[in-house]
Amino acid sequence: MVTRNYAAEHQAVLDEAMAIHVSKSQVRGQLWLTMPPSDKIRELEERVDRLRAAYDLREDVFPPIPGPEHPEAPFTLAIIEDSLDIINYAVFLIRQIRAGDHG
Repeated sequence: MVTRNYAAEHQAVLDEAMAIHVSKSQVRGQLWLTMPPSDKIRELEERVDRLRAAYDLREDVFPPIPGPEHPEAPFTLAIIEDSLDIINYAVFLIRQIRAGDHG
C-alpha cells in the first residue's frame, strides 16, 4: 500500500498558485494593490461563478473518458485555473485586510 503525502499534495497546489502569481506579477507588477479589497471580493465571486459553470458543464459530459483528449478536458482546465486564481485573490484580500485597507 502506498502512503500518500497529503501535506506535499496540498503544498504542490499552493506552489502552483504562487508560480502563477509570480509569473503574472512580472507582467502586471502589483496592480492588485491599486484596487480596494472589495475588488478582490468581486473577483472571487466572479471566479466562483465561472468555476460553477465549468463544473456543471463538465458534469454534463457523459461518459467521462480519461486522458488529455477527453471531452471534459477544457472544463477541467478551466476549473483548475479559476481555482488557482481564487487562491491568489483570497491571499490578496487577506493581505489588504491585514494592512488595514478599505473600500
